Amino acid sequence: MRTLLFLAFFSNVAFAQITGKIITPKREAVPFVNVLLLAASDSSLVSGTTTNEGGNYQLLLPKMGRFYLKISGVGYQTRFSEAFEVNASKSTIALADLTLLEEENTLNEVQVSTKKELVQTTPLGKIINVQSSLMTKGSNALQVLERLPGVISDRRNNQFSLNGQSGVTIMFNGRKVQMPMEELMALLENTVADNIEKIELITSPTAQYDADGGAGIINIIFKNNELLGTKINFSATAGYGYKEKVLTTIGISHGVKKLNLNASYSFNHDVRKSGYAGDGTAGASFMLGETYNTFYGIARRYQNNHNLNFAAQYQPNPKTTLGVDFVGSFDKSHNLVNNGGTYQLKRGDFFEVAMLSDGLTTKQNNISSFYLKQTFSPKTQFNADFSYINYSNNSPAGISLEYFDEQKQPIKPQFSIFTYGNRGESISKIHVGVFKADLTTQFSEKINADFGIKTSFAQNENDSKVERKVNDTWEIDPRSQSQLKSLERIAAAYSQFKFLLNAKTNLLLGLRYEYWKRDFSNQEEVFEISKFFPSVLYTYAINQNTSVNFNYSRRISRPAYTDLISNLFYTDPTFIFSGNPLLKPTLSDILKIEYVKNGLSLGISAQYDLNPILRYQITSNATKDVGISSPQNLDYMKSLNLFLSYPFQLAKWWKVTLNTFTSLRDYKVSYSQFPAEKRYVFQNLNFSQQINLPKNVEVELSGWYNMPYFEGPNTIKGFGVANVGIAKKLKNDKGTLLLTLPDVFRSFSVHSHNGGMTPIAFDINTVSNWRDETVFYRVIKLTYARTFGKNTRSVKYDAKDEERERF
Repeated sequence: MRTLLFLAFFSNVAFAQITGKIITPKREAVPFVNVLLLAASDSSLVSGTTTNEGGNYQLLLPKMGRFYLKISGVGYQTRFSEAFEVNASKSTIALADLTLLEEENTLNEVQVSTKKELVQTTPLGKIINVQSSLMTKGSNALQVLERLPGVISDRRNNQFSLNGQSGVTIMFNGRKVQMPMEELMALLENTVADNIEKIELITSPTAQYDADGGAGIINIIFKNNELLGTKINFSATAGYGYKEKVLTTIGISHGVKKLNLNASYSFNHDVRKSGYAGDGTAGASFMLGETYNTFYGIARRYQNNHNLNFAAQYQPNPKTTLGVDFVGSFDKSHNLVNNGGTYQLKRGDFFEVAMLSDGLTTKQNNISSFYLKQTFSPKTQFNADFSYINYSNNSPAGISLEYFDEQKQPIKPQFSIFTYGNRGESISKIHVGVFKADLTTQFSEKINADFGIKTSFAQNENDSKVERKVNDTWEIDPRSQSQLKSLERIAAAYSQFKFLLNAKTNLLLGLRYEYWKRDFSNQEEVFEISKFFPSVLYTYAINQNTSVNFNYSRRISRPAYTDLISNLFYTDPTFIFSGNPLLKPTLSDILKIEYVKNGLSLGISAQYDLNPILRYQITSNATKDVGISSPQNLDYMKSLNLFLSYPFQLAKWWKVTLNTFTSLRDYKVSYSQFPAEKRYVFQNLNFSQQINLPKNVEVELSGWYNMPYFEGPNTIKGFGVANVGIAKKLKNDKGTLLLTLPDVFRSFSVHSHNGGMTPIAFDINTVSNWRDETVFYRVIKLTYARTFGKNTRSVKYDAKDEERERF
């Protein structure tokens, strides 16, 4: 009764109400497109609105007559409905679902005038149409993510942050990729960006999404053409930096009346170089006493990678869709890493160590899925999805060491921890099975509901050992990692209700329950959490192009299994790398309000993170003689954030998209020598400029910059990157030539100061500088792309099926 009174209070008085839904050929909702009601007699505008998150719209009509709808949105073909009659006999008219098709123009054809907007804002976050960026060609998925607004990729520590917040969930085609972040970043490096259609940055997720990821969700959507006919896309990239780079991609799409097939294959050969160098001091409690150290690491990787994407979709009737998709990669790389440094002891001893690591890594990843979409009626739809992840990694490596005195003469070190060689092998296997089902139904003209369940089972196996050379004999290092098996089970259920309060206002209330359990073969302790996660999304459309969104959500960031294991391994004899079995998950509460107008997005949010996780933090063991690098929890982090996204046209031929994120933060760290609190301002800038020149030439300038910030007890200096791309469309549809210069100013350099905010274990006070390949060498890439064949139209049923019975 209260719900009915609430709805009645917010409803407007009108003669008639028209409702409906806008969908894609796959029957997916099309949110935030314009729906105009036009008079059939003279095409004059009568009323207008935009679709909500679920693709639904509602129009209030103050008069009778004959009308039709005009639906339009950026990146979609304009659609007109059939004319319909409105008379006094009906106060509510529910129209059949209308299908909206995407524009057929692609980057390969470089039809610049009708490309999708690079960045589109939604109440849930942003949609990045990466194929609208010239820099996508010849890139991998990780490089594309690093160029997105608000996304920070920390290759030193193998982690992502979104708008400066840690705890990011990565999804492929709406399915969570459940693997440790090190493996996930390697997978993204091995994923060719040419196969990606768009990327969703979901910073305000609702209950239908996994609760994992306190900072939000990055959803990578791969291409899946649904048009009739046959089309072949081909591109080849040649480049040079440290050494050669070659990338070739071929994609085929074929559509008939009820069946669509899409397949693509890519081969990538890349030789790259990156490295770090630094120096600093350690206190008297360190195993060597007080020392001054220098250190460095230079990595060279010779990589060959194969990518295969496949998708098939079959519609036996207008109400049923069956589909399968597959994403697979096979990567083999030869890794050479030179590590070393000097040790100057306070008591006068000096020695230098030089290490060479020679490893061969073989990785294979397959993600396969089967899904069903069933429309029971215009009011009720059901989706079911099963996916399976199979990942394997074999990384044998050998390390040889040499020691020298100040005169560069070979010596034998006095300390037993320094050996003359290491060798080892790490074999990892991950198996994940996930099933989820969702039901969407419309209770009335003003109330929609979604219900869903999800269950997943993950098995992680690692079998590794490290041997060290002692007196010409190989023996197993007792500190090395050994056999380990982890089992993880997640069960979830959610419900969310969408209320159409009036023609301009929507309210979404959601509640998600998740149960998480993880255990390890070598530990008695079991990690188990059972929690509810509420969400609220309120949207008010001021007019056709202006809206205000309010969002609240609670999230969780679970530690990866590799972050929890207590087994030890090392690359430097003085430091051990370990997991932290006492690590806690992060709980996040986020409150956000956003104003959107004609592409402009301006918002403010407040976020509270309890126990945020930072990786590779330096602590000590119980006896205070060995340094430990492991993940740790901050006590808390409080953030007040201001964000702005603004596309503007400087001239008819020159468009700029600007994104900024500013955050005032308070946090507390207690795993340092002394508990400490810090307040600071974090600032991220991201921009893209598209310039259309005569003779079918387009130029793109893009880049990002992070102001200085703090990372637990450490400080990071500001750093950023600028990129340039130039495309030339050849005459007579002969293809496109594209020249790209990533990191044109060779500035991708990350300067960190361990202990820069507050003293850490052993009074370690070091500075280091990590540099990408583009800093060492000028990287240049040239791509040729061409499309063969042509798609004609979308898969469509007869008119009687397209305009189904109204209710």
